[in-house]
Amino acid sequence: MSFAVRLLLAAWIGGFLLFRLVPELDLGTAGLFYRAGEGFTVITNPLWEWLRQRIWDISIVLFVVSLVAWPWAGLRHRTVLRLPARIWAFICLLYLLGPILVVNGVLKANSGRARPANVDLFGGAHHFSLPGTFTNQCSRNCSFVSGEVAAAVALGLLIWLGAELWRAHLPRWGVLYLRAVGVFVAVFIIVQRIGTGRHFLSDTYFAGLVSLTVAWLLWGILFAGWGARLVAQVRGEARRES
Repeated sequence: MSFAVRLLLAAWIGGFLLFRLVPELDLGTAGLFYRAGEGFTVITNPLWEWLRQRIWDISIVLFVVSLVAWPWAGLRHRTVLRLPARIWAFICLLYLLGPILVVNGVLKANSGRARPANVDLFGGAHHFSLPGTFTNQCSRNCSFVSGEVAAAVALGLLIWLGAELWRAHLPRWGVLYLRAVGVFVAVFIIVQRIGTGRHFLSDTYFAGLVSLTVAWLLWGILFAGWGARLVAQVRGEARRES
């Protein structure tokens, strides 16, 4: 078992047990930004909301561009914006399978977890529920998990990988700068979503894990040849049995 597999498994299992056994992590973190009688008013600078919207816009544009660039590069057997079809496939599938399908299509649509601002402990009318518990405290666009954090982590990861891709053409400070930007994008959205009462800490944690897990799977299939090896193994076993 590779180090990446062990790390992801530890993050999933450890995070699930921690947030389930210590709900104070969610409640305490949300409470840092809550003021009785006022709501989640700690973050009021409009610049935060503006930056949040621009990061969201970048993810949307990047996904839409990848929808066109992937088949265009593949059919022409040429790069699009200096990126080959396989990288455009990685970008497209990362957003499609992570934030769009798993997060918004499955978890947010069915979890039923109320957002912090809607929980009775923070002035709302619904009950707090543990992460991973599918309940009826929310009917749609629910708290578990965060779609924007999943997209922001995907974007931050792409920026980080871009720094590695262009390492030979960038000065060392440029690589470090892009890495810092990638980390900032993810951390900023996490803090903004928690600080405005839209998500619990666990919502952001598992949203990030979804994107990282999908990225790891796609990397193995598209760049490490997992799919080709699996097909070869199945064909070899079929020939031996025949």
